[in-house]
Amino acid sequence: MHSVGRKREWTAHIAVIMERYIEYFDGYRNAYGVADFSHQDSKTDPETGKKKPVYRWNFEELTKDIYQQHLDGKLSIGIQPCTEDSEVRFGVIDIDPKDYADFNKKDYIDIIQQYELPLLPVESKSGGLHLFLFLNTFTDSKTVKSFLTNLLSLFGLKQDTEIFPKQTQLTKDSETGQLRPGQFINLPYFGEERKALNVDGTTFTLDQFMKVISANLVTKERLKEITEEIETKSM
Repeated sequence: MHSVGRKREWTAHIAVIMERYIEYFDGYRNAYGVADFSHQDSKTDPETGKKKPVYRWNFEELTKDIYQQHLDGKLSIGIQPCTEDSEVRFGVIDIDPKDYADFNKKDYIDIIQQYELPLLPVESKSGGLHLFLFLNTFTDSKTVKSFLTNLLSLFGLKQDTEIFPKQTQLTKDSETGQLRPGQFINLPYFGEERKALNVDGTTFTLDQFMKVISANLVTKERLKEITEEIETKSM
């Protein structure tokens, strides 16, 4: 009886983790991106030595089952953070170094700590770093992108560094009238890959990461306050 009860508790716990993952990594749900490593055109990156996938959009609803396949390491997916209403629940600074041999992730983690930024570092598919910002609710995409753009100089990054959402408003195809999904960001925790990093560089479990996100959710108003605090520290 006790083992049955523990199994039910564990099943319920896993369900909660899944719900939180979908909540935090939400966006445009009428299509989702796929990184196809099995495609015949897949090649090996000469810099990283890793196999480069073929990227494509699947024009079907992003469902709970698709999220689950991603977490199980069966289907690598990505999402367009910007919704039909031009709002996002999260934003990302995509750090993709030219020289991976000299790339030190801890340097970026230290800057996050120094300025007390609500950014969560996650290992990217290519071996770089994704700095995630999570909002407590869907927020105007232009506000979020502007906030992240203003942080680039703190990290010594160029102004053309990729930031997601890349599109702050989805446009319609002139012929079909359907929304164009734009560009997607690969989601973390694909099986045992792309994990979030603690301040000491160790990785978080998915359960731990959901708790860390919950503790670091910010409001639109807080973004303005953080920008002002950074300006004060930099004077």
